[in-house]
Amino acid sequence: MKNRITILTSLILLNFINLKAHPGIGLVYDGDEIIYYTDLKQVWRLNIHTREKEIAVQDVHTHELYLDKENNLYGEHYWYVESEEKFKNFIWRLDRNGDFQKIREDQDGENDDFSFVKNDDFASFEMRQANDSYLIIKTDSISETILHEAKLHHPTWKYLSANEELLFIDYPSIYSVKSGSLELIEENVSSKRFPFSTQSDNHNIYGVWTDESDNIYVAIYGGREVKKIDKEGKLSRVLKSSFFWSPVNGVFDKDGDLWLMECKIGGKIRVREINRSEVENSATFIFENIIFMLILISLGLVIYQRIKRRKNSYAQQNVIVKIP
Repeated sequence: MKNRITILTSLILLNFINLKAHPGIGLVYDGDEIIYYTDLKQVWRLNIHTREKEIAVQDVHTHELYLDKENNLYGEHYWYVESEEKFKNFIWRLDRNGDFQKIREDQDGENDDFSFVKNDDFASFEMRQANDSYLIIKTDSISETILHEAKLHHPTWKYLSANEELLFIDYPSIYSVKSGSLELIEENVSSKRFPFSTQSDNHNIYGVWTDESDNIYVAIYGGREVKKIDKEGKLSRVLKSSFFWSPVNGVFDKDGDLWLMECKIGGKIRVREINRSEVENSATFIFENIIFMLILISLGLVIYQRIKRRKNSYAQQNVIVKIP
């Protein structure tokens, strides 16, 4: 009985505790049949027609990816050098012929000079802290332009839409920058976390993407759900990941189907296809909560019965038998 309790408790903790490791959001689509995505160990190439996948780039720890209009793939690689007690990184490119090369050599610390948020002309969009504000900057081959200066808390993931609208997360809000104007899209797009989650606030909201109608989708990692903000500003939940999985990013293919990138407790990554017409209703969430509560109640009853039997055993051992 003791072993069964230990195993059951361990399974619950392993499946509900959200480890503090942060997955990447690197997920890009070539507009035809290939999706590339990162699992922080390598970059995968997935054919969405045949469902076959293979490793495109081995042994690279990259959080983001960029695919240019000529289908050249860009990423980074981070590693820790124990002898120097510091992190290092470099930037790489995998060209459309499959040739891999560094395009920026090793440097110490974090990557702060190559943005993976770019338009088709390879112009970069980034944020740079300046005193108590952030500068939102567009940089091309000729000049650097400050699009806006804003007081933000902790901006994280960014996304550039097809019409060059920059969307970014500043927990718990999502903002837009277009034509130099800053707009608050949704003040609180976050949600409650699943049981026992230890994920920090700044990593509760992950990737942002849009569909062909310019509706905005946001991966709520801590809530295990995808939320949609339509063009009228209405916020709604449209998808929920299955137990033990959380969404981190998504992309729509040319047929309008969604390819959702998800992370499992422990770091495993998958990308699955979801038909646009498929929407999981709230009954799924209610059912999962009922199952979770039943597990906790069952565990509590098992522990209670064990404690009760142990008390009875001690009581019997301490009985004093009087001989008349």
